[in-house]
Amino acid sequence: MGYLGGLAAALASVQPLHAWQPGTGSPTAASGFSVDTTNRRDVLAFYQCVYQASEGYASRMAWTGNTGSGQAGTTAAAFKEDVRRRVNFYRAMVGQPGDITFSTTKSQKDQAAALMMSANNTLSHNPTASWLYYSATGKEAAGKSNLALGTYGPESVNGYMRDDGDGNEWVGHRRWVLHSVAKEMGTGDVPTSGTYRPANALWVMGDYKTSATAKFIAWPNEGYVPAPLVPARWSLGYPGADFSWADVTMTKNGIDVPLTITSNDDTGYGDNSIVWEPEGLPSSVADDVPYVVTVSGISGTGVPTSKSYTVRLFNPDVLGESVTVSGPATLPASGQSYTFNAIGQAESYQVEVSKGSQAAWLEGAEDSPVPQVVEEVSPGYSLRQTGLYRTGSKGFQLTFPSGVFTDQAFTVTRGVIASAGSRLRFYDRARFSTTTTTLSAQVSADGGGTWTTVFSRNGVGLSSAYWDTDWVARDIAVGAYAGQAIQVRFLLASNGGSVVQNVTSNHGFFIDDVTVTETTQLADPVVTTLAGTATSFTLDSTTAGGSLTGGTSYVLRVRPNVGTHWFGYGAMKTVTVQMPTYATWIAGQYPAVTEGAGGDHDGDGVPNGVEYAFGLNPAQGNGRLDLPAFVESGGALVSDYAPPPDVNGVVYGAEWSDNLKDWHPISDTGTGGRHKFSVTVGTQPRVFVRHKVVVTP
Repeated sequence: MGYLGGLAAALASVQPLHAWQPGTGSPTAASGFSVDTTNRRDVLAFYQCVYQASEGYASRMAWTGNTGSGQAGTTAAAFKEDVRRRVNFYRAMVGQPGDITFSTTKSQKDQAAALMMSANNTLSHNPTASWLYYSATGKEAAGKSNLALGTYGPESVNGYMRDDGDGNEWVGHRRWVLHSVAKEMGTGDVPTSGTYRPANALWVMGDYKTSATAKFIAWPNEGYVPAPLVPARWSLGYPGADFSWADVTMTKNGIDVPLTITSNDDTGYGDNSIVWEPEGLPSSVADDVPYVVTVSGISGTGVPTSKSYTVRLFNPDVLGESVTVSGPATLPASGQSYTFNAIGQAESYQVEVSKGSQAAWLEGAEDSPVPQVVEEVSPGYSLRQTGLYRTGSKGFQLTFPSGVFTDQAFTVTRGVIASAGSRLRFYDRARFSTTTTTLSAQVSADGGGTWTTVFSRNGVGLSSAYWDTDWVARDIAVGAYAGQAIQVRFLLASNGGSVVQNVTSNHGFFIDDVTVTETTQLADPVVTTLAGTATSFTLDSTTAGGSLTGGTSYVLRVRPNVGTHWFGYGAMKTVTVQMPTYATWIAGQYPAVTEGAGGDHDGDGVPNGVEYAFGLNPAQGNGRLDLPAFVESGGALVSDYAPPPDVNGVVYGAEWSDNLKDWHPISDTGTGGRHKFSVTVGTQPRVFVRHKVVVTP
């Protein structure tokens, strides 16, 4: 990363626009943001909607240049908006106007600067004519831009905001991004190209606003801050302030946090600032973590002498509350309404209705059946590959493509409910991989909001002698999640160290044949999307994906969409459809029939109860010919039939007589849910048969 010298500028007031408002997702907006950092939900939605909208930028870059031949090229407008959005996101977080625009001319010049940095594999704000692909426009841009080598696009903006590493102790890049009078910038970007490293030039100097509101500029900001963005170096700035004699104290839950001030008198980089490094910052957080910061001894005309504020680190993938479904545990086959609690700023909800299945399953990487997985891998290789596999013709591979240090992962999306005896089983195999990288198997019980590592192994090193000679079977108990719907993820992490960047079957880790035993799988899920204002839904043939079946249990759960991000499903509610009785059948389908089971509403000679038993319509004449027939077979009269589904409270029988006066029962010899009645005719001159059903009202 490179640094810039400073220019002085006057300060005054600019009001932020409102392209993004709580509860109204606008992921395509790139400026005009406003966020209330005192509100956890607002920051969470802002992060998920705006910050995440610039992820995946590589697929939108569309670079037309060529480092090898010295062509700076151009990048797509959508990619430049990704960069601008990321800049304005950070500015809005610290309370500065998120209204930075990009100049086409500055971006063109920055493109030339980025090409020079990549081609020469070094950074300089004052490149000389001896540089490969030197140009006057590239040199001009280099002198007025933040510079990055090894990253490009929005990730370079993240790097400027971290400002870690030797020589960045005064966080000059960050101060330029957050400069109170900044108005117009530009971006130039070159991706990884063969052996050339990626680079970025972000124009930050000149063409300032004539004035801006003088206020403290803290990063991490006052209020709630997404923990993944929190840097090792913290800073507090104020236009024209003198921090030379200032001191910083920090506490966490009332306990002092040791820290080291790294810069308090370096001027000329945006707004004057003090910079310090606190000790013991968490690498991740589950619960919100508050830090109280006090900076005292500040001087300067019109500048406050001290500033105290609280920074609250939180996990933006944890909503902090879930959706609970309420309603009866049993319901009629006609359907039932269920309610759920509203989630603040939810833009929509999804209701999932599933049936429980005890069937065993195995997740492979084959084309058929299509794996139920979500990929979190970088472009440059395929998660499912044919180079190394245990069974079938494909296996999963996690590795680092050229120029990529980002963690690689995939998640098995099957919804399974664990039991006390559940075990995660899979096979893995390691090839070239640094010993500081790790392959982990993780389990989440909140839809991917948080993950717990249940298995981990390090890379085997850079010699083929250390490769796994065969697939290694893993068998991990996950009974601690009994009764909870869980997901499984496999993660290849760099852990901030060096990585092997190659995608052949000789590199990375391979996984195959994944399963969790003794689980209930949420089978045949049907998902229905509801409006953000909804607080109820009806379980019926539409939301269940077909007619509700008596005696069948369904699993209901709801998840919210906040900031255009789907959070995990809430607690499961299992409900069972009532086996229908004559009374519920009549009331639900034929309310006009009032005579009872022994009546004959339609006058067709078939009592209402018999029509119920055989799936007929009591309000429409059917006649006895619509009943299961007795047919002559082998010297006997036989009736063999299956009753209609969802009929309950009926005893099926049959009788025979030779005089229509004395009736005798016929044994039921049917099996497998069928009824079979057979009476031998023999030498009798005549035999009469009839159905007999006993119906519970």
